[in-house]
Amino acid sequence: MKKRTIAVALLLAAAVGLLSGCSSEEEIFYSPGYWRDDTYYSAFLGLRFTLPEGWEAADEDTLSQMSTDADRILDMQRGGDGENPDSVYHYELSATDPETGAGILALVQETSTNADTYLEGLQSGAEMEGATYTTGDVLHLELAGRRYLVLPLTMEGETAPYQRQYARKDGDYLILIMLFTPDEEAIPFSTLEGYLSSLSES
Repeated sequence: MKKRTIAVALLLAAAVGLLSGCSSEEEIFYSPGYWRDDTYYSAFLGLRFTLPEGWEAADEDTLSQMSTDADRILDMQRGGDGENPDSVYHYELSATDPETGAGILALVQETSTNADTYLEGLQSGAEMEGATYTTGDVLHLELAGRRYLVLPLTMEGETAPYQRQYARKDGDYLILIMLFTPDEEAIPFSTLEGYLSSLSES
């Protein structure tokens, strides 16, 4: 999982690092989600996630370190030294099946960048020399009762190379949910999507 999360942090920073900043959109207050037994709840994201049997979830300390690492990368891209970065990234959820490598990652980023620009940045990055991933066409899909722009990616050198990034903007925050699978036929994205549900559902 460590290799994947580092790669994701670098991918995010490369795509939107120089575009991040405050926005003038309607003010919305971020609040972190929480776990109750094997179920994660987030009012801010408007969803719940029940940990499938055999899966493992990152603890709060691990998520905090992932957020800090991403903030440092972003700060250095902005010309800082990474020592005292602003708090921009909030890793909410990281869960994986250790046997297959399939997983779900959810994070929130405070930024003026919208979902379209973010995904366009990923598509542009895939065309650069030395890129370690390829992208498909942007899709418009619903996940846990919310509409997202979705970009399929294939990552080189990953246990679960097939990825979808679901992006939507809410006020000053870019909400990103990433699904990973080692085999789109054996573990389709529809199965991973089914692990996430709207809080409004009973």
